[in-house]
Amino acid sequence: MKLKFRIIFFVGTLLVTLFIVKLSSDPNSWVSWYVGTTKSELWAISQRLENSPPKLSQQGVNHNSFSHNELISVASSSVNSTTTQIARNSDSQNIPENFPLGWYDSITNLDTLPRIAGEGMNMVMPYIGQQSIQEVRAYLDRAAAAGIKVMVEIPRNQVRRDHRWLITQFVKQLKTHPAVLGWYLFDEPEFIKLSPRILERVYRAIKAEDPHHTVAIAFGKLIHIKKYIKALDTVIYFKYPCYYDSPKFCGLENGIFRKLTSTAAFLAKQQDHFWMALQGYGENEDGSPTKFNRRLPSIAEERYMVYSAILAQADGLFFWTHYRSQQRWINSVLTPIVKELKNYLPTITSSNLNHQLVTDNPHIQAVLYQDLLTQNSLIIAINHSSKKLQTAIAIKQNIKANSAQVINSEKSININQGLLTNTFEPYAVQIYQLK
Repeated sequence: MKLKFRIIFFVGTLLVTLFIVKLSSDPNSWVSWYVGTTKSELWAISQRLENSPPKLSQQGVNHNSFSHNELISVASSSVNSTTTQIARNSDSQNIPENFPLGWYDSITNLDTLPRIAGEGMNMVMPYIGQQSIQEVRAYLDRAAAAGIKVMVEIPRNQVRRDHRWLITQFVKQLKTHPAVLGWYLFDEPEFIKLSPRILERVYRAIKAEDPHHTVAIAFGKLIHIKKYIKALDTVIYFKYPCYYDSPKFCGLENGIFRKLTSTAAFLAKQQDHFWMALQGYGENEDGSPTKFNRRLPSIAEERYMVYSAILAQADGLFFWTHYRSQQRWINSVLTPIVKELKNYLPTITSSNLNHQLVTDNPHIQAVLYQDLLTQNSLIIAINHSSKKLQTAIAIKQNIKANSAQVINSEKSININQGLLTNTFEPYAVQIYQLK
């Protein structure tokens, strides 16, 4: 009887063991999930302190306007009193040209990559849907051939299921690919009320497996960014204000776009990066509205949004989205703006500091950038109002300049008593090269 019981016990134990082994070999089983996520969490705990990227803070900026006499007084003081520190990425070696410029797209659009590169972009964020890791790798290969970096989207279903084991295996297989810029953890988690705790656990697992690439989350509502802040390195904030049949600059009035971008930058100030996703889509090719009820922005609207993001200290720009845009608009509106911006990015990104300049009108924002190598000085100024305004901008005493060349114009403006005075059309962006 005892022998029979031992045989039954042995066979039963063997069957249970085989069953558990079989479950463990299935990556979608609960046993695999439990073992994998436990392992991922242990990795995260052991490496969190060692691999946590350094965080740099920003100082607040006072945008109050000043009188003419006060401006002269400001101009006679040192530039150092109004500098604002820009957060710089800890993984800059992975950031193309120190400033990512790119499109959202679909991973099925392999043939679009060379075209995106030709449009002056250096990065792309493709939605991967249900594509296999082999298809993701094929996309990365094509991106590398086109000279494009990729924010790789983590499979959404795996994130929502908190399946850290599968996610770490996904990251492990792709992290050394030369086209990988970083990991796109989730898109608009606030709209589906995804638990911040889930994203924090997945984030720790990703950083344990790959501490070198940035992890980003995109948001459409500023109010929710703070509760997800522990689950990311990079904040992406999007705003698409141009609605179908709306008048020009509708959605940008009363400085609302400036306020939103500045608030997003403030919320992201302790993180490695702040990237803006700007509107790059609208009506159908025949001019009819799409289900999103947007229109393509004019060149003045798009330029205003691009440089407002720059002055809000965004250190990367996305455009949403290539497969919903129109090539004629890309060629005539976006590409010229990107080409212009890239002329000034070396100066904008070369310094750890920018200088918020004082103006005599609160609707005019002006920032001075200095190239640390060439000492070239550049001012970007924006009228955030719907009115035509004349303003004076105070240039600091230790900025040696007698005049300012207006970019894209033959006009040169004399600087008198440290003041640069000019007229701005509604929502106009003016760029000056100091001489």
